[in-house]
Parts: sequence; structure tokens; C-alpha cells
Amino acid sequence: MNTTEALSPSDAIVYRVAQLFIGDGGKRPSTADIAEQVSREFPKHERLTREAIYPLVGVAVSRGFMKLVPPVDQQLAANLCARYPNLQQSTVRVVETAGAHDNAKVATVAAELAMEYTREIARIKGGPVGLGLGPGRATLDFCVDYIRLLRGCTDPVKLKLVAISAGCPAEWPDYSSISFFNLFPKHRIEPRHGQVGLFAETLVPQKDFEEIKKRPGVKEAFAARDSIDVVVTSMGDANDEDDLLSVFLKQSGKDLNRLRASGWVGNVQYRPYTLHGPVEEKPNDLRAVTLFELADLARIANQKHKHVVLIGRQCGQCQRTRAEALRPLLTEPTLKVFSTLVLDAATAVDLLK
Repeated sequence: MNTTEALSPSDAIVYRVAQLFIGDGGKRPSTADIAEQVSREFPKHERLTREAIYPLVGVAVSRGFMKLVPPVDQQLAANLCARYPNLQQSTVRVVETAGAHDNAKVATVAAELAMEYTREIARIKGGPVGLGLGPGRATLDFCVDYIRLLRGCTDPVKLKLVAISAGCPAEWPDYSSISFFNLFPKHRIEPRHGQVGLFAETLVPQKDFEEIKKRPGVKEAFAARDSIDVVVTSMGDANDEDDLLSVFLKQSGKDLNRLRASGWVGNVQYRPYTLHGPVEEKPNDLRAVTLFELADLARIANQKHKHVVLIGRQCGQCQRTRAEALRPLLTEPTLKVFSTLVLDAATAVDLLK
């Protein structure tokens, strides 16, 4: 069997190859031996070659037969919970990474937790689970792993996908919430009204926001807010030049220093906050078109059978940790905008300094 043919075999073949490849703790058979044994056990299947084994192991991973679980540091998580009051009664995972280039592991752990919540909610509701997706690199990484888990899920889970923030920088369209919808398997999406986009300018004057919420392409998303069971979002740092909100404001010609002068330290869903609470924009200030204010996220995070998963990880460009921006979310009660926090070890260590 050549490499191309190896990419569409039956589940039984793929599973058996993976099982033999892992071995039983003793000496692992060679790829030639694995090919020979599987060909002998499945005589009706075209004979495997040793070159087909490694691609089949990759197929086993994609189909959920094999899973690599990133290591988490339970002691760091416990230390954070002991230090910060807002982490009490929250789910916290500190992921061991080798640096910003290893950021995807943080999203992988977030996806594992979100899939647990999805399956639980599906059993309780008996209907589609609402998944609200924010924009950004972290959510894109999350979706890749969540979809991998979804493909391997045997439960009859159906999803309702809702974009919770509009747009992204024009040069990075693949980071927009709506673009993530195309990654999901169609048979897992509720057939009727299972995808709700949010079509508006990313930033609008504060004074126009209430009127914009009533427009076609926007009002549908706001009408779907209550159907969202799991919110997945990341965060930004006011002092990180690569932060998407900072990029937007620079492109709009607005003075970032004026926002920083208000005490802005970070943002969740493009909604900025200070050490003491949300930033309140003036009528002519630009603000994001997003379904949830910070107070809304805090409220949802405290609801039964609702989850807000917050991903806090290093900047993939400059390696800056999110500790400075995360700290107010862990200390100020009005900014407790998550029920689950997943962060990298470098950020956790900075938070404990």
C-alpha cells in the first residue's frame, strides 16, 4: 500500500496499526513487522508496506485513537489558587510549555476542558450546545484541537456556533471568529440556525453602538446570546504592541496613549479594563462590536451549566507573558470574567513573583 492509499483505510486497520506501534511496554515491533502482522490479520485488506505505517499513525491521531495530552503543573495551579481570590471555585490549568513557540499546548488543554463541558451540557439539554467563539490566534489553535476531539467523540453532540466579536485586522482574516466556522464538520452543526455570524465594523463610536446592535447581520447574533453555553476567549495586554486591540487602534489613527492614560492594562473580547474595572468609553471613543461586556462574562461565569474558558498565554511574537494584564482579573471581583482559566507556566511564574 502506498502513502496516499494509507490515508483512507478503515478504523479497524488504523486502530490496530496504532496499537502495535505503541507496543505493550516491551520492545516495539519494527514498521515492517507491523505491516506484516496487520496484513496477516486483515487478509481482505490490501497489503500494507512499512512506508505506510507512519502515515497511518498520523491518521490514528486525527481520528482520536491516539492522544497526546500536554503536561500540566498542578503545584503551580495550587499556588495560584492560594494567592489569588478570584481563582477560588474556578478550574485552573497551568500548562508546561517550552516557550511561546509551544503556545498551541495551552489551547489543547483548553479544548480538552471545553469538550468535557460540551458533552456534559449536551446530556443535560438534550439539544445543541451553544459555542461562542472569540477572535484571535489562541481561539484558532483552540478550534483545531476542539474539532479533532469532536471528530473522535461518539456522543451525538450537535453545536450552535456563534461569533461573539466582529472582525479582526484586515491582514489576518483567518483570526476572525466567523472564519473558524468553516473548520467544523458540518454534520456536527445544528441544521437550522446552527451558525450565527456577527457582521459589522470591528470598532465603532460608543454613541452609535446601541443603534448598530439593531442592524441586520448584527441583531441575529445578539438574539443568540442566551443560547451560548460555552464561551471561549483569549485576552490582550495593553503593553503588548502585537495585541489585536492595539493593532486596531493604531490602524484607526486613535491615540493609544490616551487609552493607556485611563489606566488600561488589558482586554478580553476587545473590551478594555483597568486595575479596578472596565474602561468606560466616551461617546466619540471607538469600542468593539462584541456580544458581551466584561460584566456579562462575569455573570455567565457564575451561572450553572455555563462556562467561560479564558486562555492566557505568552505573545507568540514577542514572548511577553500575560501576567501584568491577567493580575486584575484574578484580584478584582468585578473582573472575574472566567470560570475556567488555562495559562502557560511562564505566565503563572510571573504571577507568583
